[in-house]
Amino acid sequence: MKSLLYLQLLLVSVASAGFRFQGTELGPIDPETEHLSKRSEPFNGWGTFDQLLDHAHPDLGTFKQRYWYGTEFWKGPGSPIIVTTPGEQSAEDFNTTYLGTKRLSGVFAKELGGAVIVLEHRYWGESSPFDTLSVKNLQHLTLNNSIKDLSYFAKNLVLPFDPSGGSSPAEAPWIFSGCSYAGGLASWSSVLDPGTYWAYHASSAVVQSIEDFWTYFVPVMEATPQNCSADLQAVITHVDETLLNGSPKVKADLKAKFKLEDLTDADFAGALEWGTWTWQKAQFHTIKSQGSSPYHQFCDYVENMYLREKNSYVRKVPGPEGVGLQKALDGYAQWMTNILLPSFCESYRYPEFQGSMNTLCLQQQNRSNPLFTDLAVNNTGNRQWNWMLCNQPFEWWQTGSPPDLPTLVSRYVNVDYWRSQCEYWFPLEADFNSSYTYSLARGKDATDVNAFTGGWLATNSTRIMHVNGELDPWRGATLSAIDRPGGPAKSQGGRVVKLLKGGTHCSDTYGQNWEVSEGARRLKDEEVAIMKMWVGQFYAERGKEWKGGF
Repeated sequence: MKSLLYLQLLLVSVASAGFRFQGTELGPIDPETEHLSKRSEPFNGWGTFDQLLDHAHPDLGTFKQRYWYGTEFWKGPGSPIIVTTPGEQSAEDFNTTYLGTKRLSGVFAKELGGAVIVLEHRYWGESSPFDTLSVKNLQHLTLNNSIKDLSYFAKNLVLPFDPSGGSSPAEAPWIFSGCSYAGGLASWSSVLDPGTYWAYHASSAVVQSIEDFWTYFVPVMEATPQNCSADLQAVITHVDETLLNGSPKVKADLKAKFKLEDLTDADFAGALEWGTWTWQKAQFHTIKSQGSSPYHQFCDYVENMYLREKNSYVRKVPGPEGVGLQKALDGYAQWMTNILLPSFCESYRYPEFQGSMNTLCLQQQNRSNPLFTDLAVNNTGNRQWNWMLCNQPFEWWQTGSPPDLPTLVSRYVNVDYWRSQCEYWFPLEADFNSSYTYSLARGKDATDVNAFTGGWLATNSTRIMHVNGELDPWRGATLSAIDRPGGPAKSQGGRVVKLLKGGTHCSDTYGQNWEVSEGARRLKDEEVAIMKMWVGQFYAERGKEWKGGF
């Protein structure tokens, strides 16, 4: 998850590893594991389910919600069902890995003797009730409907591989496992709509909606080498002082250094968040296999360790004091012009974005930006997620730190900057005697979401695992948040809370991490053991036989 356009647009594909942020960013396929699904293809299938458009108004009808299933490890009627969803993106191709043992959902299935179902979230992929995402048509994309979708699906689906109903929620334990926003769905469902799923796994679950989410960058600062951190802070201080007090020429020269002269002051400051955002892509396995991460590459540029003209790394590492403002400014600009910008906007294929160094996609204060007006379901700006940020409203605006604290990003990027863009995405619509808008415009904010869900203080659920990463930028919205009232939550009763040392976003769910990190592997084994215990309780309470796993 990121904020509005920037959250969706990170696509670095030329000199970098190539990645894209969409919402909370739960990635679908890894090239090195794609072939692994071939061995289980005879066990896999897909279908559609008639889901209610609005659970409070069933008379409004249904739409087709897409799902995939894998029965490679299923031991027949009465065996467990594991449901997962990629959340705020199309679920296309998630069946490639999430049905197998390179993901935790597949490991649960193997160890429990269960089947896996990947459910596509309403309004994404081919599970949208409307072809055009107008403000009126988006009204049914709500957190409450998304939570209710999960239980209605479980209660009413006739499993293609179990028409007898032997593995229905009444007869077998159903487990919901999710990461990031989908981890939030697991937690919120356990609190607000319990009784259908027997147990839950919530990785990096963003349970607390936050208006001014400057703490997103606190774990990033903790993970940043001291020299890079010092220099980034110096660069951002210089940028903010220049934008505040510099003459028009001085400001223009600064923007031109980054080839961002077409941006407003706030958009220019916002564009500089891109380097810091790359930390969200770091995982144990990427750092191990590549010897670095996109964020460390960014820091190498800031520290002048990467000489583009020689295409090699300087061997001398700067001391903790860094290289100083001028060199760091030069390095940051080189990363922007060599790594991020080339073909960045152009890759979204809007005619207005043509040109290798086009910057229109970064112009978030420009109402004519075509990302704001693309109403197609497969739009490239993730309009649906932006609707949930503005309408639920989750908010989660990633901003500069308060004035009395160090910051890695500009304080020009504030709550007002992000909120103002909601109007560009979702202008007021009128239809006969009705008008349609987003809830921020009606006076709601993130506190209303927390009043509904309980936020990080809702701890009355049972048989749920919250697993968070120590260095996950989203940690501040999870039960493991440092500034949570009472401190990070601890395990209690049927609620288990674990923190993976050195872990980042959803780190416990990836098989490649288990292979290179002893901590991640050990945590995965603990999660499996806990889930086995809970599943065993289901059968024991009912006097049923559990066929067990493989």
